[in-house]
Amino acid sequence: SIASQAREILMKSLIENEALKIPRAVKKLASSVSFTPEVEPFLPTSLKMSESASALWATIGLFANAMCEERYNTATPKKIVVDAYSATLMLASVFLFEVDGKHFIESKVVPRAIHLDKGSMRETYRTHLSNIYKAADGKFYHLHGSLNADPTLTMLGLPLHRPDLQGNIEGTKDVYRAAVAARDSLSLEIEANDRWRQPGVTCLTADEFAETPHGKVNIQDPLYKISTANEHLPPVAWPKVKTTDRPLAGIKVLDLTKVIAGPTITRVLALMGAEVLRVSAEAQPEALIFISDGQIGKRDTDINIKTAEGRSQLNKLLEEADVVVCSYRPGTFEKFGLGRNWAHEVARRRGKGLVYCRENCYGWNGEWSHRAGYQQISDCVTGASWEQGKFLGLDEPVMPLLPNSDSQTGLTGAISIMHALLLRSSTGGSYNIDISLNQFNNWFLRNVGLHTPSVQASLHALHPDFKLRH
Repeated sequence: SIASQAREILMKSLIENEALKIPRAVKKLASSVSFTPEVEPFLPTSLKMSESASALWATIGLFANAMCEERYNTATPKKIVVDAYSATLMLASVFLFEVDGKHFIESKVVPRAIHLDKGSMRETYRTHLSNIYKAADGKFYHLHGSLNADPTLTMLGLPLHRPDLQGNIEGTKDVYRAAVAARDSLSLEIEANDRWRQPGVTCLTADEFAETPHGKVNIQDPLYKISTANEHLPPVAWPKVKTTDRPLAGIKVLDLTKVIAGPTITRVLALMGAEVLRVSAEAQPEALIFISDGQIGKRDTDINIKTAEGRSQLNKLLEEADVVVCSYRPGTFEKFGLGRNWAHEVARRRGKGLVYCRENCYGWNGEWSHRAGYQQISDCVTGASWEQGKFLGLDEPVMPLLPNSDSQTGLTGAISIMHALLLRSSTGGSYNIDISLNQFNNWFLRNVGLHTPSVQASLHALHPDFKLRH
């Protein structure tokens, strides 16, 4: 059942995972967790999405209990009950968001946010550029337009806009099938990443990824990595608050994130009571469909760090922050003198430790760590997309269901920050956290593993007409 598998993942892949060094105060509460209902897996995939999501939510609950025990002297830990259906639905929350009973795309919010779609990604022609296409060498390549498809379209020698294809998805895909079929996958990958600084990757199996120079390094990293900075700083007392049931009440979080994974981290922190301030920039493109869901529980401010005034404003916010979460392309804030090292220097000067969590696609070690990327890119490079394709009986990769690795990387990030805050309160210091979509996918594929053949057979029987490609 999902419940039994979630319990196994919680204990073996999380609580007892030596690489994560889960605090004893958290481990001792594991018996307070239960999973419900006792249902069999139901998603048409070989990947244990419901099970791992349930286990990660349980871990969040355990850290929340440990924090409340430390902060509020709660005598008895609260029972943690994880509903497998809710944990699974959370993976699709970006598509379920409603405003006044209407889906986000049909709501009154869209006209107010449309100006943030700087890359005109609502156009069919530009949206469906991001997909898996077969290259001239027979390999499959995930083409990607990021939040502005201009560079990728220019690389392919294609027009920037095709209004004649609006609403014509298959016609649009035919354009890209032909363009990618004319190029070698490695040539595309190098040019996209190193010349145009756009995401894009050849789809690899998990074994193929493990044999790449990057993969050999990347698969050694744990689900999340915490390291100490400014260890001489004293322990930080929890903020004095009136509540006794919000584990992160009074904790100030500076949110430098966009799209799904990063905003999910800070959304969960807000759910736990943190005061989250998201830094937006009117001049920068946004993924329109994800904005509202990712902003739940947060405040927002507009700062342009390309200006002296904007850099000064962000620096003042750093001075007050307990936590910084950054999911921009590696090096973005360093370029403006506002990167991780400076944030820790600000913390050292004020005499109060800081938790700095950075999230990216490829991970923070290895020759591809500088590359931009999204969930699709990580799923394709680590082997997740090939596993989905195999499940469907295809000899080709298929994007896994839902924003799974995005959402679960977000849950992982929230866990790691709660972990670091417990360390800050008990031993002092500042902390660095490294997480990535690849770190999640490597853990997911190599530690959690796939459904057994018998479970996969039952899922095929449950969804006999489920057919997907790319």
